[in-house]
Amino acid sequence: MKPIKFNPEAIFFKLSGPGRILFIVTVVFVMMALMDRLMIGPYMSQMQYMEAETKAQRESIKRSKRIIAFRDSISQEYAKYSTYLDSGEMTQEQIIAALLKKIETLAGQQSVTVTNIRPGDVEEKPIYRVYKTSIDCEGKLGNILSFINLLEQSDYLFQVERYTMGPKSKGSDIAKSTLDIARTLITAEKIDGLEELP
Repeated sequence: MKPIKFNPEAIFFKLSGPGRILFIVTVVFVMMALMDRLMIGPYMSQMQYMEAETKAQRESIKRSKRIIAFRDSISQEYAKYSTYLDSGEMTQEQIIAALLKKIETLAGQQSVTVTNIRPGDVEEKPIYRVYKTSIDCEGKLGNILSFINLLEQSDYLFQVERYTMGPKSKGSDIAKSTLDIARTLITAEKIDGLEELP
């Protein structure tokens, strides 16, 4: 049996006028289908993949911007209350030193002289710590009362738990006082980036 040879030229010349046109149209469609299958199809699918990836990245960027906006507002809110919080970045000695410095500053504002400071115990509670301190101070009675008020109104959450007062000497207008002061610090995690905020 002889092998069949495909000869497009022979077929083309055997066809009549309308047959030739139909043959040409068929060949063009077959060529276009092959081009679509081999070149245009993969290119279009790659373009669709890239468009989908770009859209996904845009959505991711939008979500990230929202998260950053929330982060900034949370950080600003955190900064407002940072004096109430113990983020663990300071040692107890540093916290006590800052506490004593603040007490002395407030006393100085009211012309009260601190004669002795005795740092006390630190009470550990489930979500906060209480730092205790006792101080001896001298000043006019009105100034000492203003000092106590300043302590309790300060953003350091001081609380005067107990105090004693009496004149420094007989007939003196200078009073001596001993105050037992507690400062409460809420245990919290440090939020990075606060130093960058205004």
